[in-house]
Amino acid sequence: MNDTYEASGGTLYVNLIWHQHQPLYLDPGSDQLQGPWVRTHATKDYYDMASILEKYPNVHYNVNLTSSLLFQLEKYYVERLKPFVDLKKNRVDAKKFFARWKGKTDPWIDLALKHTAAFDSSDMAFLVRNTWNAFGIGDVQIRRFPEYLALKTKNTGRYIFTEQELREIKFWFYLAHFDPDFLENRVWLADGKTIDLTDLVGKHSDGTYHLKKEITEDDCNRIIAEMYKVCANVIPIHKKLMYNHLTRQGQIEVATTPFFHPILPLVYDSDVMGICQPNDPKPPRYHYPQDANAQVAMAVKFYTDAFGQAPLGMWPGEGSVSHEVVPIFAANGIQWIATDEKILARSKPYGQSKLYPYAVDVDGGKAQPVAICFRETELSDKIGFTYKQFLGEDAADDFIRSILKYAPQKNDPEQLLTVILDGENAWEWYEKDNDGKDFLNALYRKLSALYETRQVVTVTMSEYIHGNPSRGVAVHPVDLMKKLDWLYPGSWINANFDTWIGEDEENRAWAYLLTARQDLDVSGVAQPDPAAKEPRQHTKKWYGYKAWEAMYAAEGSDWFWWYGTDQNAPAGDKPFDIAYITHLKNLYTFGRLAGGTFPERDYRPIILETRAAPAASQGTMAQSAKNMVSVVFQCDATGIYVRKGIFIAGNQDALGLWTPNVIKLSDDGTHGDQTANDGIWSVEFQFPVGTVIEYKYTNSGAHGQWNPGEEFSTSNRRVTLDGSHERVVLLDTFGKK
Repeated sequence: MNDTYEASGGTLYVNLIWHQHQPLYLDPGSDQLQGPWVRTHATKDYYDMASILEKYPNVHYNVNLTSSLLFQLEKYYVERLKPFVDLKKNRVDAKKFFARWKGKTDPWIDLALKHTAAFDSSDMAFLVRNTWNAFGIGDVQIRRFPEYLALKTKNTGRYIFTEQELREIKFWFYLAHFDPDFLENRVWLADGKTIDLTDLVGKHSDGTYHLKKEITEDDCNRIIAEMYKVCANVIPIHKKLMYNHLTRQGQIEVATTPFFHPILPLVYDSDVMGICQPNDPKPPRYHYPQDANAQVAMAVKFYTDAFGQAPLGMWPGEGSVSHEVVPIFAANGIQWIATDEKILARSKPYGQSKLYPYAVDVDGGKAQPVAICFRETELSDKIGFTYKQFLGEDAADDFIRSILKYAPQKNDPEQLLTVILDGENAWEWYEKDNDGKDFLNALYRKLSALYETRQVVTVTMSEYIHGNPSRGVAVHPVDLMKKLDWLYPGSWINANFDTWIGEDEENRAWAYLLTARQDLDVSGVAQPDPAAKEPRQHTKKWYGYKAWEAMYAAEGSDWFWWYGTDQNAPAGDKPFDIAYITHLKNLYTFGRLAGGTFPERDYRPIILETRAAPAASQGTMAQSAKNMVSVVFQCDATGIYVRKGIFIAGNQDALGLWTPNVIKLSDDGTHGDQTANDGIWSVEFQFPVGTVIEYKYTNSGAHGQWNPGEEFSTSNRRVTLDGSHERVVLLDTFGKK
């Protein structure tokens, strides 16, 4: 609980950005969401990730909420349920709800409100058999609910569940996705309503949760009302804590993303991949700058309608940038964007520090430039992947010590350290810290203490740009920031776009997209003004609007993410393939209803059945952990004298990018080391599946000096992570291959 750290004499500004996103699960033809993951993360992550800051008024940060997430949350969970929820009784008028919206939210809402005894084969499929079913929950998370885990264990395909077991399954699918605060306490929500589930579930001394009563249909009805209350407060809690750069009030700056989360540079011009992926095959050129602009403009409009003010910042989908798309952000009033430090390392001029934001000129300097900041990769990934095996307090301490390494001395220039990561998926994999609650509370407590000593000041990006005298934050105008002459194209993954383009399946998906876009272009269905309101329903103009909406949705990054061999969903990639093809087919359906002329197209599934075999369902967003491989590097140095320590250097950020004597291994029984003082030095990191790692070791040398080290000048140690194992142990002997 020690929150005192050695001071450097200067102040470090920390720009923390939590990114929260869900793809569009909507099938517009049926007007129903095909996945429940927007609401599961709303009750488990979106509300409490913001509300926790009310306890820490001196902590400021940014939250990125994508339009596709908020659109689904508001329209399908808040607006459609609101008229039927009795907030005094915490119940839903199921009869009236079914009369109006049966089959029009997500299937699991209907299952919860329908009497279990009346389930038919379709209901049973959604509940326990489909790829996305009521056992869609991570392994670490479900272990905290032993009764739920016991039911999942029975789901072998042969076991016949009793009616009561089915009732409990549908109930658990909701309860287990509530934040621990809701399970353990009475919580006051942003709108003044309360939620209290302690009469339903109790927490045992081992950290597990158990039911206090036999679950009834009335309990299943009630859990929908409780879920609704949380969903209805996601936007209000962000508005309550929202930072305004004009009044300088608030703690959270809400940023957003181009509407359907596209890889914007590839929509602008897919041939840009040739710069960062020169050896990968290209699909036919997709070149639609007007679509890239529409994606940004629609997001600005949606955000403005939701929050009552326009956004100043955007996190481009997957941190994907190129020099050519920057003017689109500027034209839509966006003042700052962000990406990864690997992009900065390849941008011009070379050799720039990641501890500053930079300006990218627009229209030859005639228009207002856009600021861009670059995330510190290793620190960001520590939260996302490394700390899942830490105690919360230990993780927070490690993070603070890590950021303080960047703290300036008393007379040094100001520095801004940017940390960006997913704000919803990591927590369910924290094994020793339920939902990351201990880590987040300890982190914000420590940052609050460091604010008091002026060692660390957390800021929102617009606060840093426009200044906040009450917190001692100076103005940093964008036009006075150091200029980047050229912004390298790529994403926060591998500093390229190879997760979304270049493999056979991905390129076939781009070819489909191009065909559909060309058909739409000549169909006679005019491209709508992206800032215009949705037309009156079931008119030709509205069908035209829906056709273009389907086109933009198909441009989203999430479908291309799952194509190819570089990413695999635990429950199988097939649902995303189906969703992508559905968007393309809807384009033609709506386009014809709008009076357009379209050829007949047969878009066959891209993923072959032989590649789509699903694993046990883990929930759609488990990829954060499941697509990472833990690698333990072990160096046997028992045959040599080690003065200071064994170090590793390699081609990855975590390995120091070939800078020797920076990344030290341990021989004290920590960080992957099995036995203290046995002469075998170890360190453990996580890397994405598909990573090719090259590395070698040094022994107690000076920073940046290879001697004394291993003499493998032409042939480094090398390993490729093919994903066949979740944990790989590499035992090497120093100086021998």
